[in-house]
Amino acid sequence: MLEGSDLTITLDLFVVSLLLASLLFLFCLVLAKRKYSFLKRVNPNFDLKKLLILSAATVCFLRVMSFIGVIAMDLANVRAHYSLKPASSHAERDTANNVHPIEKNQAFYDSSMTVLFDLPNAIVISTYVLLTLVWAECSLLSRFHTESTAQWRKRGLMLFLVFNTSLYATQIILYILIFLGGVESEQVVIVRNV
Repeated sequence: MLEGSDLTITLDLFVVSLLLASLLFLFCLVLAKRKYSFLKRVNPNFDLKKLLILSAATVCFLRVMSFIGVIAMDLANVRAHYSLKPASSHAERDTANNVHPIEKNQAFYDSSMTVLFDLPNAIVISTYVLLTLVWAECSLLSRFHTESTAQWRKRGLMLFLVFNTSLYATQIILYILIFLGGVESEQVVIVRNV
């Protein structure tokens, strides 16, 4: 610490709750890694169960990173908002009628908040679809069926691939519209409503 400089960091309840949530997601990430290592030792082949564990681990990792990003923005006193009305419309001006340095990038900060909160949600949806496939595969394997499990697995993975491709393509298009749209753009309001 430099002599004569007073650096104080205040943590409000929002930051503390995000820190606790990050710790819980880190714990889940460690559990997912342990479960994946165990499944890999038991069966070295890659299957739907391992894909589900990796998907859950990805969700945990991205949640932790998004929470850290929100905490960093909060500690830097960036007034980024996850709302339909962007904060940049209420720009604070200093005495010389110049825009405050934080306000210059306010539209980017608002768009970043949207991405930080929405990207892990898309991965959670993808993980639930994968969980459904794992459940269906377990159900198929536990009973005597005349269907070929290899053919069913191929069909299920193809459907999962098509679903994931369309989900993430939609997300990318929405994020492009958010970042390329203006601050008060009607596109941004529509996309944030989606």
